[in-house]
Amino acid sequence: MSWHTGRLALFDLETSGVDPHRDRIVTAAVIEVGAGHRATTRTWLVNPVIEIPQGATDVHGITTEHARTHGRDAATSVKEIGVDLLSCVGSGVPIVGHNVGYDLTLLHAELVRHGHKYLAASLSGIKPVIDTMVIEKHLDPYRPGKPNGRRPDDACGPHTLVECCRLWGIPLTEDDAHGAEADALAAGRLAWRLAHQPDRFGQFDGPRGVDRISPADWPLDRLHDWQAEQYARSAASFQAYKRGEQRKKPDDVDPTFVANTQWPVADLPAGWSPDQLPAPAIESEVA
Repeated sequence: MSWHTGRLALFDLETSGVDPHRDRIVTAAVIEVGAGHRATTRTWLVNPVIEIPQGATDVHGITTEHARTHGRDAATSVKEIGVDLLSCVGSGVPIVGHNVGYDLTLLHAELVRHGHKYLAASLSGIKPVIDTMVIEKHLDPYRPGKPNGRRPDDACGPHTLVECCRLWGIPLTEDDAHGAEADALAAGRLAWRLAHQPDRFGQFDGPRGVDRISPADWPLDRLHDWQAEQYARSAASFQAYKRGEQRKKPDDVDPTFVANTQWPVADLPAGWSPDQLPAPAIESEVA
């Protein structure tokens, strides 16, 4: 049985900002679907303790007051989320999400922050994970953000969940998105759609030495490892770009820029402290 027809654990977080090491969880969803069984949905509204910036509230709709009044204790919540995800992979159920490396890295930092170091250590090696953004970027790595001379049609746009769903024919409007439950379900539908793309997935040796197989035909462990390789390669390319190494006329060059190459969970940075507050975010950057 191919992984996409088996049980899947769809996972998403909504957070206080975009820094996976300093921002906090506000809402979370883990939805188990597939394999002919009834779906199970587990959601959390968390009191992050810190203020939720207005930019983040504009994205997911949760205010600081609402989270503090109705949210659950953060230490208890992050432990439950971590246990839930590890229980899924322990049962052979892969974790699925869009840009899920961000979510898992942030959860890892939260577990350490709240004293769950053994859980954090286990989460750092979580496997298998399916990241629809990593796979979708590989399918269409040079897609422009908007139509241009090379791509004049509307099959353009960033690799955000909303845009990926639009391009792959999955219903998800900007109004529907940015709730943990809705985004988790959309990522699951996107994963199922991407699993059937043998002609666009590229040339590489499959498990039986067959070229151009679809992601659905890969063993989960191998698909996980391949995504880690792709993520690292893409991050290294982005680092070179930011440093001006791939531009004829470098603008906004940062020769010291270092991209994270670890997926699905990035290590805590040097000097990290559990009490560090996130830097003020530009509202358009909050995800």
